[in-house]
Amino acid sequence: MKDIYVQIPAYRDRELLPTIASLFEQAACPDRLRVALLWQYGQDEVNLERLLSRFEHLEVLAWPAHQSQGCNWARQILQEQWAGEPYTLFLDSHHRFASSWDIQVIDMLEALRNSGVNKPILTAYLPPYDPANDPDMRSDCILKIRSAGREQGMLFRLEGDPVTNRADLQQPLAANFVSLHFLFGDGELNRDIAIDPALYFYVDEIAISLRAWSRGYELYHPHKILGWHLYNRSTRVTHWRDNPQARTQHEITLKRVRTLYSGRWFGKFGLGNQRSVADYEARIGEPLIQNL
Repeated sequence: MKDIYVQIPAYRDRELLPTIASLFEQAACPDRLRVALLWQYGQDEVNLERLLSRFEHLEVLAWPAHQSQGCNWARQILQEQWAGEPYTLFLDSHHRFASSWDIQVIDMLEALRNSGVNKPILTAYLPPYDPANDPDMRSDCILKIRSAGREQGMLFRLEGDPVTNRADLQQPLAANFVSLHFLFGDGELNRDIAIDPALYFYVDEIAISLRAWSRGYELYHPHKILGWHLYNRSTRVTHWRDNPQARTQHEITLKRVRTLYSGRWFGKFGLGNQRSVADYEARIGEPLIQNL
């Protein structure tokens, strides 16, 4: 059995190959990784298949980009490939990684558990890097995720602010929200918190935060830099640019999120029964739905 099941959805992304290379090269124990890639490729990327095949512990699920139904559709397929590994890591396809990131993240998670945290999740908006000037242009900040925007009165977008006392940090920081470009926890997350494929974009991270909290999970940001993320989209094509149904999928997302935020939705893609929506709103200090 592998220790960490890593899941990466990739959509027409030129950073994919260097991301996979960095993931394995910077791991202290690359043999402990089982990496599944749902590769949604354009016709200009087909040469990548041969290059990806050189990575021994990489499983590639190839899918023509025009058949893709979006990022969370891809994440759900990847979750279903979990084979009981004790840990799991959700990533994007545009990253660089710190040396021994795998040992560091396991040590952090287990330190939280040993301190009495029953169901810890480590998650981060990783600091940015610049692929044109890498590794010279890697930021050294730790980011705290906060709410950043609403749609139809509903909390919908997140951003990251630098933590000012980073040098003083000795342990992970309590977090209010998760990032789906870096989320690490026990493998059972894949069974316990199923990604809703009908949520199209942006609000999916808030939905997962709420659903995890309602199931008794505790959210933390790593206090050490484990990697970097590319926020600039110049090296990739967005799914919504290619997708004529993007507006329709967005409207479906709004309806589903309103039902979730209202506290009326339980079950596979809904809330758990250990904490309420009101508990989560008290935690983050603002309502999920604001009167217009």
